[in-house]
Amino acid sequence: MKRTRIFLRGRAVVSVVSALALAVSAWAADEAKLYREFLQDQTPDKARALVELGAGGVPFVNRALEQGGRPAALCAWALAQHPLPDCAKALHPLLHQVDQVAGYWAAKALGRMPSPENVRALAALLPDERLAFWELSAGGVGRLTDIFSRGQRQSAPAQDWMPNLRVACAAMESLGELGGEEPAKTLLRALDNDQYLIRYGAARGLGRMRQKGRTGVAPVSIFNRLALAAESDAVLVVRLAARQAMTVTQGDAEGRNILTASPVWVPRGRDNGDRRDACPTVPAIAFIKTKHRSAANLGFRDSYFFPLTPKYHSGENLYTLTPPQPDGALKNLTQLQNGEVQGPEVSFDGAKLLFAMRRDKTQDGFHIFEINTDGGGLRQITDGNCNDVDPAYLPDGRIVFCSDRAGYQEYYHQERSRVIYVMNADGSGLEQITFNPNQDYEPLTLSDGRVLYGSYRFYAQDGSEGPLAGEFMGLARIETVLRVANPDGSADNLFYGSMRGSFYSPMRPMPFSDQFAGWHKRGYHVGVSISQARELPDGRLVCVSPAGLTMVDAARVPVDCEAPIYPEVVNLAGGERVYIHPYDEMNPVGRYTTPSPAGGDWILVSHAPWHDLRANGYALYLLNLATREMQLVYDDPQMAEVDPVALVPRVKPAVRVSALAAQRDTGLIYCNSVFNSDLPYDRKAAKFVRVLEAVQMGQSIAANAAFRTRLLGAAPIREDGSFYVEVPADVPVRFELVDDDGKMLVHETEFNSVRPGETKGCVGCHESRQQASANSRPLALDAPPVKALRQRGDLIYMGKPSRPYNALYRE
Repeated sequence: MKRTRIFLRGRAVVSVVSALALAVSAWAADEAKLYREFLQDQTPDKARALVELGAGGVPFVNRALEQGGRPAALCAWALAQHPLPDCAKALHPLLHQVDQVAGYWAAKALGRMPSPENVRALAALLPDERLAFWELSAGGVGRLTDIFSRGQRQSAPAQDWMPNLRVACAAMESLGELGGEEPAKTLLRALDNDQYLIRYGAARGLGRMRQKGRTGVAPVSIFNRLALAAESDAVLVVRLAARQAMTVTQGDAEGRNILTASPVWVPRGRDNGDRRDACPTVPAIAFIKTKHRSAANLGFRDSYFFPLTPKYHSGENLYTLTPPQPDGALKNLTQLQNGEVQGPEVSFDGAKLLFAMRRDKTQDGFHIFEINTDGGGLRQITDGNCNDVDPAYLPDGRIVFCSDRAGYQEYYHQERSRVIYVMNADGSGLEQITFNPNQDYEPLTLSDGRVLYGSYRFYAQDGSEGPLAGEFMGLARIETVLRVANPDGSADNLFYGSMRGSFYSPMRPMPFSDQFAGWHKRGYHVGVSISQARELPDGRLVCVSPAGLTMVDAARVPVDCEAPIYPEVVNLAGGERVYIHPYDEMNPVGRYTTPSPAGGDWILVSHAPWHDLRANGYALYLLNLATREMQLVYDDPQMAEVDPVALVPRVKPAVRVSALAAQRDTGLIYCNSVFNSDLPYDRKAAKFVRVLEAVQMGQSIAANAAFRTRLLGAAPIREDGSFYVEVPADVPVRFELVDDDGKMLVHETEFNSVRPGETKGCVGCHESRQQASANSRPLALDAPPVKALRQRGDLIYMGKPSRPYNALYRE
């Protein structure tokens, strides 16, 4: 009997072992199946599921990391959320590969896996050399710069030892997450780096160390270095990061990880009015569904410098969502089958929507419509053979919008130019208020009653190669900036954006922008694109720039007033390089577009994550600009959702009363001193100001030939550098400084205009906006203004002297 019991017990053990083996085999089969499905689908959900298997998923995750490409990037992203220390070794090679998105997430993941090996791998991404990082890649290699040689575009590959700038920034933050003496020493060294993004990552890393109480070196030393950066660093986002790092403390009651917050986060409470952390309660929203999306540096935009006319950020229908959550009630307000809608704007009482629409996109132009938020009361306000878009309510009951009804073509692309108009609520009283020969669009009524708008500016291509004699394309600026004017068009001036940096390379580099040039040689194209500006309750602006979603505080110095919510996008202006194309596949944070205030620090925004580059990848979210917390509002997988607006009442801005003399057809312009300039020209040689008018054309014969230039006259420059002229109202004019022989010394590239009876003055040329003029009356104002008005026989020319289509004649 005893032997039998032993025999039976042995059979039982064998049975249990066999069962376990079968279970393990089945489990491994399930893991292998999940891995195969992941390789086939390559979705973030499958990557996360694979990582969440734990130890059983490690071999498959490592295999995906070693494979590279999208599987590696997705698994690195998943490991940054659910770290598996046994995968750390497979992450190390990604730090040095061309796929910078995979490298970025690998660096983030390693920050969650403490070990000396990971610290060394991350610290190795901070070279001792200057200019030691590459930003873009092409042909499977990192790229430092593109140059032109004999008319050919040539690539200059980065050296093998050079790390990517985005990956290195993530590494600095991860060193702060790991903490300890060696990471602290590395980050202190990084605070002296010549790249602002490295200094930004170092400041945040040191702040995280202070939060966790793991500095590894004397806390006073770290605090003093952060204080120096907070006070004197040349880039705003670095100063903001350093101030955050100084403010956070170990065991901060708010519990906010500094590495998850944006540069505008204030660690200890709120100090600007209606800013708060609590997610706002919005009863309903309106938005647009669309299938139209092109590769764009500004997200849902055309891929060139500005949105083309008239088809841009439009969609198939206008919807409401009540309440704004994934299971809210959806309502189609426009019911179009083959039309398009664009630019929704909520009335001040929250009961109506303005928008642009064309019922048949194959035949109609866009016109302005209004509808009740419940879908009733649809009425058409404008009509005609034109496109009217971007409507906004004015506090006096009128409507401001942009239109191409002016009938002339913009200079560069020969698109029909759009400029800003105002009209009564019924469409009567139509009046043009801006006169840019290129493009103006996206008017926004500010809380002080002024009208902010985007303005596409193409400069220095008429009559001169650059602002200074002898410069070859010295300042060929192509910019979309923000300007502001009264609702009657008076007091029109730059608000933000001009000379923010270059599309390709710094023209005259700021002290902090010692970078490799991109595409063209240093000193070629200068400019930046700013659009989709919206005002927040505290007066700051949120907009979209090449740096992505960006906060702007116009009260600051112009080269020091922007804070990208995700500086990892790299495309920061202010002297740094700015790319005109999106390089979405190199962006680790995704795309953001059409922001709209939702209350406090929260905005509604359209967002497509980095791993979804489909045309329909955009969904609607609530985003906290300070903490970067996001909540999904709505997503139709078959469509892109854009242009969300909250259907809530708004505070009506102040009404500005016009003081223009409508019966006049001229205006006055004076300058305190042309000597107040940053341009290096011979002040003693400047004797006259030549006044030039841009004569717009309804047709053109070639690129860069859509307007002519009329010589209106010349005014003497007084001893103090002042001049005073009378010019035609409602026409674009600009100026040249010339010597006694009429030789050009400075060719001013900006266009200005005056409304009827308006007097406009300036301190100088390229003067600091923080500098007041001398407390004295300009000498030029002691005499009547010099008339620079149209006359029969005026000299008119078209194009540039070097262009074959140049023509000179007298009217």
